[in-house]
Amino acid sequence: MNVTIRGSVRRRLLLMLLGGVMLVWLGAAAVTAWETRSEMQELLDAHLAQSASLLVAQIGHDFDEIEMEHALPLHKYAHNVAFQVWEQGRTLLLHSADAPATRLAETEEGFADVSLQGQAWRVFSVWDARHEYLIQVGESVEAREHLALEILEKLVQPLLYSIPLLGVLIWFAVGASLKPVGRIGAALAQRDPGFLAPIEDEVPVEIAPMVDRLNTLLGKVQSSLDNERRFTSDAAHELRTPLAALKTQLQVAKGAGNNVERKRAINHALQAGDRATRLVEQLLTLSRLDHDTWPQHAETVDLHRVAADVLAESAPTASERHIQLSLAGEQGAAVEGQAGLLGILIRNLVDNALRYSPPDTEVEVKIGSEAGRTTLEVKDQGPGIPESERENALRRFHRLAGEDTSGSGLGLSIVARIAELHQARLELLEGENGRGLRVRIAF
Repeated sequence: MNVTIRGSVRRRLLLMLLGGVMLVWLGAAAVTAWETRSEMQELLDAHLAQSASLLVAQIGHDFDEIEMEHALPLHKYAHNVAFQVWEQGRTLLLHSADAPATRLAETEEGFADVSLQGQAWRVFSVWDARHEYLIQVGESVEAREHLALEILEKLVQPLLYSIPLLGVLIWFAVGASLKPVGRIGAALAQRDPGFLAPIEDEVPVEIAPMVDRLNTLLGKVQSSLDNERRFTSDAAHELRTPLAALKTQLQVAKGAGNNVERKRAINHALQAGDRATRLVEQLLTLSRLDHDTWPQHAETVDLHRVAADVLAESAPTASERHIQLSLAGEQGAAVEGQAGLLGILIRNLVDNALRYSPPDTEVEVKIGSEAGRTTLEVKDQGPGIPESERENALRRFHRLAGEDTSGSGLGLSIVARIAELHQARLELLEGENGRGLRVRIAF
């Protein structure tokens, strides 16, 4: 499966972070501009009021001593303020050079916004203590706005210069943060296909779950490959014996000096062929179970009917060995599963029981229920399995020490796998009166 590459994590992070910073910066700049303008207006209003207060303080002196109209600006932020002094509010006694001959504002107390000669002005008016002189001080709104804009530009310029620098810092920071990902990718690229050891490296907490899942996957692949190698090796070993026996018996038949010896060798060859065929079938069945290729659609299966069909197929073998087969339990016992797999399960249990049971004994298949669970039991009267060996008996190709019965050691492992797929509990128990083996499966 091809991986579709879309975009870059570094580029995406850079754009998102810079975009977020720009949005926050624009918002902060807007708020700063608004607050700066408001504060500047209040500051300039206070300056107008202070200028008017100074003029009020000079009212008691000779007006000729006041030379504000000839004052020079001492700072670039200093600005000319137009003022007027009106006697009784009607006679203009004194004014600055840039002040008109008419009153700056009609109001006589406080601030006022007026238009003079097509320009907007901000004017402050106040009377002296004896209410004889009206002082008006004003300045152009355009000059006030220009001053506020100039101050705002000085505040914003450092922020404008910091955006590119911030972008470069974010670029390197994101790159440094993503180095562990690149390091892991490089380590995987340099690995041999057969090297599936876990990744051991220091990683950030954000990608630790991904590395853990990857290590889990590598472990599963390693385990699967090990199982396949072990399965192939063991299967080859197990097939070698019946195939060698088959070849030997055919050679004996070929060199036999009479028909009786030849017939005996051919019968032995057929038995070896049957054993090889049964082993191959079991190997194929186990392989299909390991790869979960059996139908996944569960259905309601009549377990009693499946067991009856299996016993009918095994009847000839049981008759040859003088073993009696019996089926007990309630008819119509239903379980959720796959009928074909359940048939393989029962067939392997019955086949094992027939193989290990002595003549003139009974193999019983019993179907019942316990605590709402359908149970299947297969009992024989053979040698049984010691309790210490029961867990190992469920492993592939495991055969008990001292066994003289032909077999591959796959029957019970297949049973265990099918029980696992059906989420059933498998138990190997002692038979009745301490004799034989009782296999119990609770669905």
